[in-house]
Amino acid sequence: MQNSKYRILGLVGQGQFGRVFCASVRETPAKDSRLTSQLVALKELSHQKAPTSEFLRELWFLITLQHPNIVTCRALEHTATGRYLVMDYCEGGTLRNLLKQDRPLRLLEGLQIIMGVLAGLDYAHRRGVVHCDIKPENILLTLGSKGWSPRLSDFGIARRLPEIGTTRLHQEISPDATVGSPAYMAPERFYGLYSPMSDIYAVGILLFELLMGYRPFGGTPGDLRWAHLNQRLQLPDAMPEPLQTIVKKSLEKLPARRFASASQMAQALRLVMYDPAVRQLGDCIIPWENRETSESKSLNSETESGLQVQEAKISGSPINLLQTVGYAFSQSKLLILPGGLTTLIATETYLYAAVGTEIKVWCQPGNQLVTGETETSISMPDTVRDILPTTHGCCVVSGQKLYWLSDSSWDPLCLLDLGVRQGPDGCKAAVDSDGRWLTVAVPGELRFYSLGANNSGGDRKKALPPIATVTLPEHYLPELMFLDRRHVLAIWPDNEQKNPQTTFRVYTRRGTAVGAVQLSASIGQLLLTPEPYTLLGIPHGGKAAVLLMKLWPLKVARLPLDSFPVSACVANWGWVLADVGGQMVVLNTQGIQVGSFSGPAVPKAIAPWGKKGLVIGVNTEGGSHLHFLDIDVAEGK
Repeated sequence: MQNSKYRILGLVGQGQFGRVFCASVRETPAKDSRLTSQLVALKELSHQKAPTSEFLRELWFLITLQHPNIVTCRALEHTATGRYLVMDYCEGGTLRNLLKQDRPLRLLEGLQIIMGVLAGLDYAHRRGVVHCDIKPENILLTLGSKGWSPRLSDFGIARRLPEIGTTRLHQEISPDATVGSPAYMAPERFYGLYSPMSDIYAVGILLFELLMGYRPFGGTPGDLRWAHLNQRLQLPDAMPEPLQTIVKKSLEKLPARRFASASQMAQALRLVMYDPAVRQLGDCIIPWENRETSESKSLNSETESGLQVQEAKISGSPINLLQTVGYAFSQSKLLILPGGLTTLIATETYLYAAVGTEIKVWCQPGNQLVTGETETSISMPDTVRDILPTTHGCCVVSGQKLYWLSDSSWDPLCLLDLGVRQGPDGCKAAVDSDGRWLTVAVPGELRFYSLGANNSGGDRKKALPPIATVTLPEHYLPELMFLDRRHVLAIWPDNEQKNPQTTFRVYTRRGTAVGAVQLSASIGQLLLTPEPYTLLGIPHGGKAAVLLMKLWPLKVARLPLDSFPVSACVANWGWVLADVGGQMVVLNTQGIQVGSFSGPAVPKAIAPWGKKGLVIGVNTEGGSHLHFLDIDVAEGK
């Protein structure tokens, strides 16, 4: 948008009254102004779809309601092409997106989300506002150190109570008095009546759906109306008795029989979370029932009501349930290396392993080295800290030097000599896949180099003086990786206990800052996936999980696991995560768990081997072991 303080990064949603964009905030409205790491959501309000009265109503509610569980309106933006509400950006998308994923939540995590929704509602109710449209599409998620935090949004049909603090029913006779989502509407709402207990009823539907994977009432809009008014609530045996009591009370047909306030329902949930019958199920994945069964029960009432149901997406493709895949070892071999393994990394052509000053290089099955051999050893002048593979060789990082190894000869060529030792971590570096561009981080500075093209022999590289430098305010070095041939990513994880976060900054290969984002979680290992600008990350602390992150615009999917992963790799047949006991979990390319198997304990690193194999590196007292595993992959039902 010209002459705007915001730069649109991408479309992230389609609301009832217009589109929703993710945008980065500029320091000034100038087009070439520097982008900050602050992200906002721009909610487009179409003049045709959103009358001025609706627009002003939502604007008033969002400005007056300031609570951690309610989306904050920051500003109003008018441009030549439209009008926008500038709101907090929630990188987790909607609760509907989350519910569409496979294995999205643990029981206690789900209850915490409901309690957050109730906290936001209690705040709104005490200020005389009834939301009137509580549903998963209108609950946004942000990621924190303890998991998802919900935020209420879309107050477009909210109503004000004539008497603040009252629990009496109020009626509004207007054309839109019964507008809402029939699947979540309290019985009285079909008659234009509303009160805080109407929202509590909707939260009861939400809680049921979160636990079971389907809603208690389904069908066409007419069927839904009849069911809410007349149908008896059927509570499945899979739901623990203490939770059944809360769901039953929140879904009473008569408002007076429900919880008197959102805080009262939250208090009931808080007590239930300490009930032994619930606590022993706290880490169980919900929903409990099979999703195919639940879909047949619910009949997808949202779609039949004419309302849009968005599929969960992380990179443009819907997340679908796939068949379970079985994994078994068909062949394995063990290789012993003299010394502790520093790095194990693979490309489609080579596998590299570093031990002290030695680098071992193997051809991936189906390839062979230029020399005609399938294995070679390289002695380096310094201890190897990292290996950065490229198409025709690799860069090797030591404490104070960077070397180039060409696959035509494997002779070390010094690219950079950084002089004195650059602190305890030496330096950090990244090289693009073609080996033409290099980025190096040293204390206080980020340096960008052009390595140029190979000469006719294809075995020489030369690093010129840096073509650009960027001052780094942080006292510790970022991890670096090239996202593609033009862009490099710098990552600063901060594991501060009270406020963990990770900062991502994107630069061009020539050092121009493109943009930055912050995530409210500290990320350890990060892997680049085949999807553009999409990363798989293992967070520090909290519950066992991995994060699937699309950077531009920022979208995050949190995938709970049964145990903490300590190593990971991206193979062409899936993503493999290993815990300290050697239990391997396989995710497909959309983050859905499709299989598991047992491998060596305490894996130091994992790398793909051939079309269906793995190499697992394990450090031992006397050295290190490389386990080469061929894996049979068989689809099952």
